[in-house]
Amino acid sequence: MTMDDHNNLQAGKETPASDTKTWWLNTFCFFIFGFFAFFNVEMFLIGAQDILSGRNVPTAILITCFEGPLVMAKLVIPLFQEKIPYVVKVFFITSSMILGLSLVVFANDFKVKILGVGLNAMAAGANEATFLALASFYPKLCISAFVAGTGTGCLVAALYYTALMTWTCLSPKTTMMITIPLPLAVLVSYALLNKDFLPNSSQSSPKELKHVKYSIVGSTSDTMDQDAPSRQKLTCGEMLNIAWKMSSVNISLLLSFSAEYISAVSVLTTISFPDSHILPRDHFLIYLLSYFIGRFVGRSYLLLFSWLPSNITKFLQCNRTWIFTVLQMAQLTFLVLNSLYHFVPYIWIIICVCSTLGLIGGMICVNAPHAVAQHVKSEEKEFALGLVSVGSSMGVLVGALIGLAVESSLRKHCVEHYPDTKEFCFTRYQNTTGWETNIHC
Repeated sequence: MTMDDHNNLQAGKETPASDTKTWWLNTFCFFIFGFFAFFNVEMFLIGAQDILSGRNVPTAILITCFEGPLVMAKLVIPLFQEKIPYVVKVFFITSSMILGLSLVVFANDFKVKILGVGLNAMAAGANEATFLALASFYPKLCISAFVAGTGTGCLVAALYYTALMTWTCLSPKTTMMITIPLPLAVLVSYALLNKDFLPNSSQSSPKELKHVKYSIVGSTSDTMDQDAPSRQKLTCGEMLNIAWKMSSVNISLLLSFSAEYISAVSVLTTISFPDSHILPRDHFLIYLLSYFIGRFVGRSYLLLFSWLPSNITKFLQCNRTWIFTVLQMAQLTFLVLNSLYHFVPYIWIIICVCSTLGLIGGMICVNAPHAVAQHVKSEEKEFALGLVSVGSSMGVLVGALIGLAVESSLRKHCVEHYPDTKEFCFTRYQNTTGWETNIHC
């Protein structure tokens, strides 16, 4: 064996992609990034009726207040993706999550609580835009791991909050306070992440040995990773062109998420069953718990089936995101009609609809990045994947703004037409004790 052959063999052994331990570590790190992307935000959502306890404001006001900063973060971060070091962005994300949650927990002024929600929203938007862009330098499974992490985080947040609210005597305030230091896991995971895949990594290129004689060898396209994006500066025109190429996916995301959040935040709050022997506020917890279970399955299914042959996993992907949009619109129509006419006799039917609502929402989330990858070149993926979440955030914001009027109208209709059970027309307690104490104790 010649010296050149020996060096080539050693280089092959030291390739990061061939190291199984590194592969699993990177996948786990992206899962953690996704896990904490919306953990706090979804805990605010399922605890919305407790945070707003005693206040006569629509539930969607909370969604509106964090979706505004969320959309701004997702629009701004991709524009400066190449200029701000990833370590700076990760530190900003972690500190904003901790500070924002602290304000929500400890502040008595409602406006300060809303400021805390806004900080968490900025952190969530920066998280998604940053780590989806970062995933463009890593194997494709890291994207699925990130999206699966978001679904898992939403589910764990719902399970955590619901369990402590129903099985213990902890107050909503204490329940949220316990989670304040958890976002530090994002900082730790980034420290553990293998940086060899990054184009600016000092370890990304082989070291030159002076005592070895080098010669030029031929290369073919098979020896190169065709999916690895080369990092280059994009002009404003190129950014607009990329945004146009992925506009169909973002429009589908906008419409789908609008329908999903109108259903979850503004319609389900007006649906409860007097014969179920469940408190009105607990209806909302059950609905959202089933919704998050469905979302977890939807966001994780590609990762769960990643061990299958590549031709099967490709078959399981759906790049026609408009299909999910149509299904979400159909479910919204069903829930609005039931809120108006109360034709569904059993609570379990609504629980099943909530599960499919989350399932479809999760599936469009995990398939959208893969659909975008089909529309752009490899060198455009970092910007495109950082921008893909804008459509979903705009959809949530539009849904929340529409929901401000929808919830009030449905609640008024229910009180007028069903006066005998008007306390079941809204899934919230009308006094402020719901934040400081557990209503079950």
